[in-house]
Amino acid sequence: MDFSITKDDEAAATAFDRFCQDKIAPRAAKADATSTFPKETWGDLKEIGFFESFYEGDYGLGLSWVQRCMMEESLAKACASTFLTACAHIGLCGAPLFYFGTPEQKQRWLRPLVDVSTIGCFGLTEPGCGTDAAAIKTRAKKSGKGWVLSGEKALITNAPIADFAVVFAVTDPEAGYGGVTMFGVDLKKPGVTRSAPYPKMGLRSSPTGGLIFEEVALNDDDVIGEVGQGFIHAMQTLELGRIGMCHFGIGIAEAAYDCARKYATERTAFGKPLARLQAVHFKIADMKIEIDAARMMARRVAWMKSKGEMVGPMASIAKTYATEMAVRVADAAVQIHGGWGYTTDFAAERYLRDARLGPIGEGTSEIQRELIARDLLAE
Repeated sequence: MDFSITKDDEAAATAFDRFCQDKIAPRAAKADATSTFPKETWGDLKEIGFFESFYEGDYGLGLSWVQRCMMEESLAKACASTFLTACAHIGLCGAPLFYFGTPEQKQRWLRPLVDVSTIGCFGLTEPGCGTDAAAIKTRAKKSGKGWVLSGEKALITNAPIADFAVVFAVTDPEAGYGGVTMFGVDLKKPGVTRSAPYPKMGLRSSPTGGLIFEEVALNDDDVIGEVGQGFIHAMQTLELGRIGMCHFGIGIAEAAYDCARKYATERTAFGKPLARLQAVHFKIADMKIEIDAARMMARRVAWMKSKGEMVGPMASIAKTYATEMAVRVADAAVQIHGGWGYTTDFAAERYLRDARLGPIGEGTSEIQRELIARDLLAE
């Protein structure tokens, strides 16, 4: 395995990390406290080319997967809410268009996402189904030269602020997995309404909400990919999302580790810095061990992806470990801070709240273990 990058690429990654710490990180605490996504961040990310880092050709910079790893880690470390909003926009929403859309659909929908003239979201989860994606109840019925969409989506990142959504609906109820189709939906269309943003435990400045479709008229050219192939397209997109969630976990863990190490070296107890107490410095060592292990897993997946290899099981392994690791590391950071870790005076509590989404989003840890076991037993 070769995870190396050129000196120019390393310099670019370092510059992006510096940008994230200078521009993004200082806004994170206030944005979390007010549950408001800082709009100026969107412009900053566009200016530095973050949204173009996901694709190639006319729609991107053609960066390697390892380069993307480094950028996503830096963004998640600076502000996990910004990472979630930005990656749901250009990753989850943009990927189906880039990989399965027609040239016309890419120009119509992907170009505005890359240019950030529109905001996108990914409409798969529903009030009654999340992990069981095949159980969706949203329907799209054929009508003349188009379709009529009805149903409800829930827990959708960016739904309260999005202009456009990739939406999954059942088009053939008798066909099971083969009866789901993917659509591009302008959320300004008649019949579309959205819920108020959900109050959340963490990631509060990344708006999450629901979408309701009441007989929304769609055209045949609103179908992304092939009719009946939506479930497969959803699973392929979520595999990419799992790779992103690795970096989500690693970035949060790095931020938690940094704040814990800083606090432990500055705070004294029993006449010495906390960091000199064995119970604390062993905890700090374990945090670093876990972060580096997760990073190696994520880098391996990126390397495999860059070689065109199948990454399904390894992506599940890396996602499960990295996101659960982030919860452990963030919890350790709170513990090192003691009582102060339970207050909003320090960022440790925010990191723990934010990290907790990791084992749930983009496929729960339980479904990842199911997928991993199926692959192992199939061998």
